[in-house]
Amino acid sequence: MRKYFLLMALAVCTMVNATEMNDTVVYYNPTKVTVMTNDSVQTIKVTSKKDGESIHYVSKVTISKSTSTIIKKTVTDDDNKLVLDLGYGWTAPTNTPQGHGFATFRSPEWMIGLRYCYTPKKGLQTYSVGLWCNWRSYTVPRGNEIRKNADGIVTFGDYLANYSKTSSCIDIFSLSVPFLFTQKFGKKSKSSFSLGPVVNFNLRGRINNEWTDDDINWEQGIKEIGQRPVTVDFMGILKSDGFGLYCKYSPMTVLESKSAHGVENPKFHSLSFGLFF
Repeated sequence: MRKYFLLMALAVCTMVNATEMNDTVVYYNPTKVTVMTNDSVQTIKVTSKKDGESIHYVSKVTISKSTSTIIKKTVTDDDNKLVLDLGYGWTAPTNTPQGHGFATFRSPEWMIGLRYCYTPKKGLQTYSVGLWCNWRSYTVPRGNEIRKNADGIVTFGDYLANYSKTSSCIDIFSLSVPFLFTQKFGKKSKSSFSLGPVVNFNLRGRINNEWTDDDINWEQGIKEIGQRPVTVDFMGILKSDGFGLYCKYSPMTVLESKSAHGVENPKFHSLSFGLFF
């Protein structure tokens, strides 16, 4: 609508002499044309001279609310944007070593990062790629201990009976690259479902053990535990009005396949779930 009025003003500037017929006013040789626009009214002022006499013309046009709304939507609608992701959950590994499990709700997972999202015009589908920082902890029940033997093999065992306040876990830090496809449930719906692979570059792996012996607190950190350098998770997210639930599963083992003297690395897989914002 604004473009229409600007073109009309330009046409007025190119005319020469003045005539009036019904609702049409034509000015020739205008000396000045002013167009002023706000959210509800557009004002056009024309100044002209004829035979030494100054002529002034003012026209006000009301802009309807429906027109204003359409213009605003066209200007602000952005189909390409960056979004901040935040996730908190718990790990529940599968294929755990026989006789040894994990304490799920003492095994937290954190995710934070950015995603670039692209949505086709008038589409309900969004395609996105991003970069997340990911911290995962795989904690065994109290009294159990994760170790690394002289051959570099990770094993599971038990703390000594006189140890108290025991804790033992494998911590993995990763840079993760998600490739997600998101489907909205309707044009006006605030609910969506996302699905896709997440590639993890596992930069740091460590065993952290803590225990108390004779009122003395001990801590032990073991590096180079042989985590897989790259793993892939398959992730699903159900989200509504900014709040979501996620689940991730990797068909690849957390630790590299390695054995020595009949003992091999545990072949457990990563499964996690939690909240996603």
